[in-house]
Amino acid sequence: MSELPQEDPQQRWKPAWAASEARIRENAGHTAVRTAVPRNSRVSKLDADLLDDELTDMLREPVSKAMSLLRPQLVDKHRLEIDTAIKAVLFWLSAGSASRRATYGQSLQNLTYETTGHRDVLRRLRMFGALSIGGAYGWSKLTSYMAANGWADAPQNSIRRKIWRVLDRLERVTRVATLVNFLAFVATGQYKTLIERVLGLRLVFARPQVAHSVSFEFLNRQLVWHAFTEFVMFALPLVNPARARRWAVRNARAVLGLPAVTIDPVVAALPEHICAICHSVEAASTSVSPDSAAGMFADPSESCAAVNPYVAKCGHRYCYVCIKTRMIAEADECTCLRCGQHVDRIWQQI
Repeated sequence: MSELPQEDPQQRWKPAWAASEARIRENAGHTAVRTAVPRNSRVSKLDADLLDDELTDMLREPVSKAMSLLRPQLVDKHRLEIDTAIKAVLFWLSAGSASRRATYGQSLQNLTYETTGHRDVLRRLRMFGALSIGGAYGWSKLTSYMAANGWADAPQNSIRRKIWRVLDRLERVTRVATLVNFLAFVATGQYKTLIERVLGLRLVFARPQVAHSVSFEFLNRQLVWHAFTEFVMFALPLVNPARARRWAVRNARAVLGLPAVTIDPVVAALPEHICAICHSVEAASTSVSPDSAAGMFADPSESCAAVNPYVAKCGHRYCYVCIKTRMIAEADECTCLRCGQHVDRIWQQI
């Protein structure tokens, strides 16, 4: 019997392994490209700045009130210094301390600073605070000083005019660079300011294992309340409170089987030349006891006599201004105070 050729067992799996290894390396390359972009949330970084600004605004009011007690004009004169001092203190107590590497707003968003290829995070953070807060203050004071002293209107060959042109171009270049950096931040999510990019400071999640979830419950409540207040502010001027009250009273009395209008017998018994509206207004505006009020109704003052009298269709007489104002205010709900009939037209008494 002839011997069968002996085949090396390892030769059987080597081609399959070579093909699998190529696919694994290709997939690993694609995975590395996908994970090159950091997973930090851009919205969280921007929200952290908003939270820091809100904290500064909250502290500005009590500090301004305390300083106004010493000298009222001191607050308006040194508002920039007050804001700069508040920001510096907050930054020193938060990101500038050795135990923290993030501002209060960034801590609420589960963010912290780290450096790219460096370990001196604290020193770079303090440099960041000095440049962002102190640099902004110095630039504002410098531009204000040059504008107040007319450096822009100085002669063309003067040193002040040259310095003004250089700083103006520098400001334009800085604005363009800030815009480009922000677009890069939107694309990559790494450095949201130029100073952070220069210093190599990146915001990362302080606790990556903690899921970052955003609750929209407060936002929903604010939107609903805002929409409700806008509707109330729009509808309130359209509602006549006196007319609405009379409409409710009339319908309530109709449901209870009562007359549509309650007639005061004292008002109904007034002389014909007395305007019941004038008399009611005078009685309501006069603070008297019940006994004296009864006497006043029994003997109405001649000052309540109808001026330029107009007669309703029920025959009762009123001042033209009184009855016309009441008809405009109450519209379809206007009734006669003496008999309770509906008043929709009036005629001048001849």
